[in-house]
Amino acid sequence: MQPYPNQPVKTRRPVLIFLKIVGPPLVLYVDDSDAIYNEIKQIIANASEQSPKLVEKIGKGPLKKLAVLDTQIAGVAIQEEAYTA
Repeated sequence: MQPYPNQPVKTRRPVLIFLKIVGPPLVLYVDDSDAIYNEIKQIIANASEQSPKLVEKIGKGPLKKLAVLDTQIAGVAIQEEAYTA
């Protein structure tokens, strides 16, 4: 049984960005979740406390713009969620 009768259910994959100073993750809806996920992983791996860099991302959902220092990113994930169009 479909949870939303008579409506097509689609799947979206937002990128979750976990910050060291914030409890819940920031949810970033983008066109290419895998590319952003891999980019953020590289940013985390290359972050340096001696030389922090500003990371800026544009979202398509409620969170339109994100700007954070690379040294404040604690983790990244991709979430899969169903929605109706």
